[in-house]
Amino acid sequence: MVSSLLLSILSPLRVVFFFSIFLVDTTSFHGAGASASSAPFFAVNETGNKDVTAALLNWKSTLDNHSQSLLSSWHGDNPCGFTGVTCSDYGAVTHLNLSDRGLRGTLDGLDFSRLTSVVSFELANNSIYGSIPSSIGNLSKLNTLDLCINELSGDIPPSLGMVGSLHCLDLCANNLSGHIPEEIGRLDSLLELGFSRNNFIGPIPASLGNLSSLTHLHLWKNQLSGPIPTSLRKLGNLIELDLSQNSFSGSIPREISNLRNLKYVWLWQNNLSGLISSEIGRLTSLIHLDLSYNNLTGSIPRSIGNLTSLSLLHLSANEISGSIPEEIGRLPSLESLMLFDNYLSGPIPASLGKLGNLTFPLRSFDVADNELDGELPEDVCLGRSLRFFSVFNNHFTGPIPTSLANCSTLIRLRLEGNQLIGNITKAFGIYPHLEYMDLSHNHLNGELSWKWDHCRNLTSFKISNNNISGEIPAVFGKMAQLKVLNLSSNNLRGKIPRGFGSLSMFSTRLMHKLVELEFEQKQIPEKYSSSNSQCTSPRGS
Repeated sequence: MVSSLLLSILSPLRVVFFFSIFLVDTTSFHGAGASASSAPFFAVNETGNKDVTAALLNWKSTLDNHSQSLLSSWHGDNPCGFTGVTCSDYGAVTHLNLSDRGLRGTLDGLDFSRLTSVVSFELANNSIYGSIPSSIGNLSKLNTLDLCINELSGDIPPSLGMVGSLHCLDLCANNLSGHIPEEIGRLDSLLELGFSRNNFIGPIPASLGNLSSLTHLHLWKNQLSGPIPTSLRKLGNLIELDLSQNSFSGSIPREISNLRNLKYVWLWQNNLSGLISSEIGRLTSLIHLDLSYNNLTGSIPRSIGNLTSLSLLHLSANEISGSIPEEIGRLPSLESLMLFDNYLSGPIPASLGKLGNLTFPLRSFDVADNELDGELPEDVCLGRSLRFFSVFNNHFTGPIPTSLANCSTLIRLRLEGNQLIGNITKAFGIYPHLEYMDLSHNHLNGELSWKWDHCRNLTSFKISNNNISGEIPAVFGKMAQLKVLNLSSNNLRGKIPRGFGSLSMFSTRLMHKLVELEFEQKQIPEKYSSSNSQCTSPRGS
């Protein structure tokens, strides 16, 4: 009532002035209240930091002398000034990042029960050894735990399963062993799980299927065994699955085809068997699919043609038979196709030749050690991006693909062990990046050209068992990087160029093979006589 009367008799200017005074007084009142109420909070925080400081300084004292010198800033009562320590606006220690610091010691001296405010603990790429203390389960607010690339050993403590706030758990590249604890399956907020490059044994716990938020699962290079659990079908958000270099057996679960967000699947070097299911064609987001070095049988499913985002398809070193599906040649993003060491037969589909002329043209093509026949695709290097081309030990006939003549991007070319024909002088061009070329055991003719002088990175050149004629160009004696040259079993004539004497790393055994042709022993420089031969040339690239 009084307020209404006052407002009615006050001018507008006085009303504004009245409310201004009222607001200032009110603000001052609430401000004083906030300061008073926050005092206990800062007092508690200060007490907490004393505990954190004591814990960190005690741990520092357990590290070796060099590590302690690296943490010279760790002194006093304020941990927020310590190297690698980050605090919140209220002064609580939240991040401890000591990765790549060159620290050596154990975690035994670190009292994790005093670090309950820490949300990120990163200690990657150091020399931390010993076991992971079970007290690490006290880090109740932890989002990130990265202990990758250290020397930790022993088992993963089951108490890690209590840190329910974890988003990223990476223990890669240590010496950890034992089984993966079932308790890891309780970390339902986990996005990334990395246990690769350790010595874990046994099966993947079925409980990992409960990690419904998981996007990255990396368990590669361990000693894990047993079947791939079908419970992984529940990981609907999974983007990367890497189980390579283990001992998993059985078939690849069909249920994996339900993981529509998968972009990378690496299962190579295991003991997996059975067929590649046609259901694989449902993973339309796939970019990499590597199933190499297993015991897979049957044919390549045509449904792989549905994987239009695929840039890498590796199915090598299995027992896959049948023909190469024409559909593979319709994958617009394919850059690497590796099918070597299988039982594939028939011709290379003409559609594969078109992969050399796409927006993302083919860079690596390997179908060696199969039973393939017919002619090689003409246009395999039209896009001039091909780097690795390997078709050795098949039954290919016909000429060298014309597109290879201008394929200046080539690094390795292996055509040996076929029935290819053609004049090498015309079929091959200048390759500034070429390191390895093997044309042996074909029906090639022509003469060796001066153009090889432009292959400045060439370390191995083999063209034995063909119909090569003419003389050996002197340029071969000037190729400083050349270590292996096999020209044996051809129709070469003339003398061995004197320049070969300067190639100290040259394969003497291969040079001596030239004696089997039209040369006399006295024409071989003394340095390369058979009595000095110690070189062996292993098969393979």
